[in-house]
Amino acid sequence: MNKKNILVLSMALSIVGGSTAAVFASENAVHTTVAKVANGKISDAEAVKMATKALKDYRGLDAKSFGEAHVKRTNAQEDFKFLMGLVSKEDAAVLKENAKKDTANVIVVQFVRAEDLNQPMGASNNIVINEKTGEIVSLAAFTDEDRSSETTINDAKVKSAVINFFGKQQKKVKENTMKVSKSASSGTIRVLCNLEDGRDVKMTISLKNYSVSSYEINYDRLITLPSVAKDYRENFRVLKVN
Repeated sequence: MNKKNILVLSMALSIVGGSTAAVFASENAVHTTVAKVANGKISDAEAVKMATKALKDYRGLDAKSFGEAHVKRTNAQEDFKFLMGLVSKEDAAVLKENAKKDTANVIVVQFVRAEDLNQPMGASNNIVINEKTGEIVSLAAFTDEDRSSETTINDAKVKSAVINFFGKQQKKVKENTMKVSKSASSGTIRVLCNLEDGRDVKMTISLKNYSVSSYEINYDRLITLPSVAKDYRENFRVLKVN
């Protein structure tokens, strides 16, 4: 699968499934237009509070600067059905295997400006919460400040950035599992690693200050698609740090 198709796949995974409700954040409280979901552990308002805190704690960003909060509830099973006809036969076979897994219900929170509401993938941020555990399993928040013309990758700084980032979440990175993209794109690099609990992670790190722009934990422990595995083999290298 080429880079364009990988992007389409990634976009589809982000936008498919679940209903969307708008909620609004104020200085001291979050006001929601919808009631707490009867069978859920986390209300929309609580999810927005969690997402707001995650943006602040992990990226040092104010959620209000992005715009209005929108909440969507979904499960990977909905994505499997949608993607089955969009990917190669090899990927589709793996999707069928992944569909047999007991996948988690998650809450996706995005903060979107009014002018971006009708634009596909208009939000530059995406916070995903495992509804059962309350864990922030994915966060993406890109800003213009992350852009850099830097292309040289300092492996030691990459390793330190990854370990420190997950250390704040009381998670440990498994030794000798880090890989980094062979080249930078718009001043950012992609990083792969495994956590000690066995889950794999993909990340994006800015070369400007080695801050983490995004991370996604494989919370459902899904099998990697063949096209994605090929990308990892061809475009990543083992991090050269003892």
